[in-house]
Amino acid sequence: MNTSHIPATPLHQAAQALAHAGLIRFISEIDDNGPLQRRMLATTLHGLSRRQLTHATTGRRLGLLRTGRQGGNACYVLTGAGRDLAEVYDIAARWARAHHYPHPVSDFTTRVQATLTLLAQHTGTTTADAGPDDEAARTLNSVRSALSQWAGDHGDALATDPVPAHAQDGMELAA
Repeated sequence: MNTSHIPATPLHQAAQALAHAGLIRFISEIDDNGPLQRRMLATTLHGLSRRQLTHATTGRRLGLLRTGRQGGNACYVLTGAGRDLAEVYDIAARWARAHHYPHPVSDFTTRVQATLTLLAQHTGTTTADAGPDDEAARTLNSVRSALSQWAGDHGDALATDPVPAHAQDGMELAA
């Protein structure tokens, strides 16, 4: 069966849009450590490619971040939607850690990304088909529920593509 004609569900769209490594690290960094100075973006999120940093900064267009000032310096701070997304990321990471997904030893970003990717792949299937084992599949519902709640409350921004693919590499970074 060709599934390319089946429209993506809001949960599938949210899981795909929010699973970028740069965005996960950016949101989690601010959630854990407070506002991030704009000029410190590339330094703080070291190891990310230019494209990943671009995905991180799309958080503003999605309504997850806003600019502010701290100590006279321009900085990024989380909005309510960003704080709620940080909680979804934490739930996904806890699920992945408890189920050794995708590997027994994985970092936070990899766990969140893999879990959201798993949800995106299995939004139209039963939970028994979704995970690596029956218990993991049943408990994956907590992540699915958190993401569904987030998408219901804040997912309007995901309905439009915030950064067209052809424009991503040419964007000016705020670093």
